[in-house]
Amino acid sequence: MMNKVLVVFGGDSDEKEISALSATSILNNISNDFSARKINLNDLDLNLLDDEIIFIAVHGKGGEDGHLQKALETKNIRFTGSGSDATKKCWDKHLSKNILMKNGINTPFSYYFEKSKTDIREISLAPSKKYFVKPISNGSSLGISKISNFNQLEDAVLLAQKFSNNIIIEEAYEDAEYTVAILDNKPLAPLEIKVSVPSGYYDYEAKYISSKTRKTVVSDSRLIKELKAIALDAYLSHGCRGWGRVDIVSRGEEHAVIEINTVPGFTEKSLFPFAAKHDGISYQDLISTIIRGI
Repeated sequence: MMNKVLVVFGGDSDEKEISALSATSILNNISNDFSARKINLNDLDLNLLDDEIIFIAVHGKGGEDGHLQKALETKNIRFTGSGSDATKKCWDKHLSKNILMKNGINTPFSYYFEKSKTDIREISLAPSKKYFVKPISNGSSLGISKISNFNQLEDAVLLAQKFSNNIIIEEAYEDAEYTVAILDNKPLAPLEIKVSVPSGYYDYEAKYISSKTRKTVVSDSRLIKELKAIALDAYLSHGCRGWGRVDIVSRGEEHAVIEINTVPGFTEKSLFPFAAKHDGISYQDLISTIIRGI
């Protein structure tokens, strides 16, 4: 019997446009072994499903905060990727950093800023360092600012709070940025990301607009081994399963995890399929592996 797959995308997330692109790519490339259709999260009625496997392609709110996963678990509906508990842990950057530190996994030093409790004047920034001001929960680098002094902090906080009341102010590691895709608990080829945008970091423009962003496969065998080990440890420490992507930054020989993505971008040109292709996994086979790995 042919498996039925329902690709869920969109919703009210700030990343709904990217999510729609991922869903379209999946539907256009899925194997003929599956009978597939797609639906916007806002139109999804779990009571009307026809014994379908849910391929979650909702990036950001709704798909990476654990809400959809929890609803599916409650009704014993099969779905791709991590469960609700792991997804929720990865979505909350402050909670995630605490889990990483508890498990001995390096992550950049950060301040936790609670809108109703923290006085911005209490935050002390080292004059010789740069920082990222980030919403506690969001993706695609939306609401993020890079600052180099205290005078820039207030505007950066206000921008971040457009996406999340609580934020983190995280020390910047500027030497290199890597990402490691993980498929069925196996790290794929680590990628180094190099950007050429005004912000100087991997922001929304660098991810989706600029033609100058470069992703290259890491070639140094020692570095590959280190990045894969760090990424898998971080992934498993949160209880993730199926597939995901771990972002890592470096300063000299020091590597630090900044984020775990449970539903990363999934167009044919996205980082995850790029890494899989290098490891000999076609985009179509990647889709099939994620579905069959439930």
